[in-house]
Amino acid sequence: MSIKHLSILILTLAISTATFAQRIVSELESNTDLSMDSRPDSLSSREKGKIVPNDIWAWTIDEKFGNIRPAIVDTISYLYQNADLPEGKQGHYNTLGNVGSPRLSRIFMERPRMSNFLFTDPYDMFFVDTEHFTFYNTKSPFMNVNYNWCGSKTTGDDHVKVTYTNNAGKRINFGGIFHYIYGQGYYDNQATSFMNASAWGSYLGDKYNMHLYYQHNFMKMGENGGITDEGYITNPEGMPSNYTSSDIPTYLSQTWNRQEHDVLFLNHHYNIGFYRTIEIDSVTTKEEFVPVSRFFHTFKLMKMMRNYRAYTDPADYHSYTFLPGDSIEDRTKNFSIRNTAGLSLCEGFNKYAVFGLDAYVGYEYMSYTMPDYINPENHPLIGFPDTYNKKYSEHNILIGGQIVRTQGSTFHYNLNAEFVPEGENRGQFEINGHGEANIPLLGDTAQIAINGYIHNLHPTFYFRHYHSKHAWWDLKTNKEFRQRIEAVITIPHTDTKITAGIENIKNYSYFQNNGITITYPTNSDKQVVTNNITPVQCKDYIQVMSINLRQNFKLGPLHFDNDITYQHTTASDQVLSLPALSTYNNLYLRFKIAKVLKTDFGADLRYFTEYNAPDYSPVLGQFMNQNANKTVKIGNYPIVSVYANFDLKRTRFYVQYYHLNQGTGRYFWGPGYPMNPTALRFGLSWNFYD
Repeated sequence: MSIKHLSILILTLAISTATFAQRIVSELESNTDLSMDSRPDSLSSREKGKIVPNDIWAWTIDEKFGNIRPAIVDTISYLYQNADLPEGKQGHYNTLGNVGSPRLSRIFMERPRMSNFLFTDPYDMFFVDTEHFTFYNTKSPFMNVNYNWCGSKTTGDDHVKVTYTNNAGKRINFGGIFHYIYGQGYYDNQATSFMNASAWGSYLGDKYNMHLYYQHNFMKMGENGGITDEGYITNPEGMPSNYTSSDIPTYLSQTWNRQEHDVLFLNHHYNIGFYRTIEIDSVTTKEEFVPVSRFFHTFKLMKMMRNYRAYTDPADYHSYTFLPGDSIEDRTKNFSIRNTAGLSLCEGFNKYAVFGLDAYVGYEYMSYTMPDYINPENHPLIGFPDTYNKKYSEHNILIGGQIVRTQGSTFHYNLNAEFVPEGENRGQFEINGHGEANIPLLGDTAQIAINGYIHNLHPTFYFRHYHSKHAWWDLKTNKEFRQRIEAVITIPHTDTKITAGIENIKNYSYFQNNGITITYPTNSDKQVVTNNITPVQCKDYIQVMSINLRQNFKLGPLHFDNDITYQHTTASDQVLSLPALSTYNNLYLRFKIAKVLKTDFGADLRYFTEYNAPDYSPVLGQFMNQNANKTVKIGNYPIVSVYANFDLKRTRFYVQYYHLNQGTGRYFWGPGYPMNPTALRFGLSWNFYD
């Protein structure tokens, strides 16, 4: 599609939408979508017709203590056009390209630590952990339907998410989520098919609080190993004519990464306290419950499965073979239970209780199943002894606590710690701290926050042990020791946010591609570097420094938003490679059509400097450092997209022309994984309150 055709399309859409808006505005105004922070009782008497109260509050809870943290309801139209992009709203992620596919942030400070079932880590666009699971409370039934799509029948994708929540009285809430992703992929053999079904319930009483959720995930992703010849991207003139992205050959076919997850989480607590009378005005009072102490209990059960399956197994793709057979069937299972119980001294029950105290003890049990040898003394390269599924079990006793202040308008802080006195991870500890101060500045309130931690953590099970057809290791590892300090300055008056941090790491744990070079017997000029993922620890201290600036400018309807990150590491590229500069820039006009249709019309740009971007291993489904025998630099290529983003009362929708500037160049996310070509993308989000 040419730029001329795109301009005509967007103009036609804007005109038709304006006409549509004028026709239905009278209907919508009788049932206005209020601000999420508004209250129905504040409506004036001149509002006519039935008003459906649509206040809705959202929050997450921390997994260990069950403390509530306010969250934003996903009804904001700003950057909605980027919400479905696997590289993220600000383009911080490297990805395999297709919607929902594995991704890894280029911003080191944004990378979470390796989880126990590490196979879910690259899928955070789809998999929701406990710390990010959202609970709701609403005055009327609320449902959000979100649908994004792009491409053709052979290359496009569909992304559907439906969220429903309802209250039974003021204290009880329940709801559910249906989440479905299906992406054909613009390159061959990379289709994604994910489905999630989740349900939750919560009760917020004076003395008893409860949060419960269950989620089931099914995930299936085609693995293509990357394209075989980058010349299809960098030198299309030298390739056969009239080919599309899906015609480019890939290393793997008939290969899938399949996962299933069942997660059950419960947190509840009982408060002990007293009631006191609060004076609303000179004639009105109410009774308020004041908690003094509380008993809390948290239970989490996870049943996880991953299966790497292939019906064809190219001989020149993998470095080593540990199991017999012409196909691949690598299956591993993980079952875990975590139970914690604790006691809290609550904050604010009298003037001397200026902070809260929490303490808990816990126990966790994990089991893992994967292939093993009947005779472990037989080296796998000598022959193929019989195999069976072996079960591994681990357990840990936990002790933890926190000191926290959330009340008041000036200073807030949280210091928490956990220690493992007995078990597989004996001696492991983590200390996390956060503090913030709100300071009046330029007629507004600026905030200075300090975040930090000290972690001494045992690498997770699959980093220490993994058995499969083409990857096999059992390692004795050292604890990874990390120290981080980070400062965040937020100035609302100038729309500025500055984040600066530094981290020191000992025994940095990462995956490395250390495949071997194969020379073909019949052709000495043909050499292939095979793939072999291996866990590695760097025994030297390394340091990472990062500074991020988010600065937005506004001149009338013209907006220019910027997200710029600079990074530096003392590690070599073979240990930790990061782009020095990563930016997101968004230039747009914000205006209204027919006085009701909020519109953002503009273009955005993603860019990062050249560096040895991480490679990807289909065998483990993880990103890894590139093979030292064959390094490829990625980056120094801008991605430009134009868009029109609309917000009409309850409805958000957009049209986007993605990767407008596609042409000859190195547009890759990683070695062998190109960025998606030019595409027209659409999205629609509709809220229902009654």
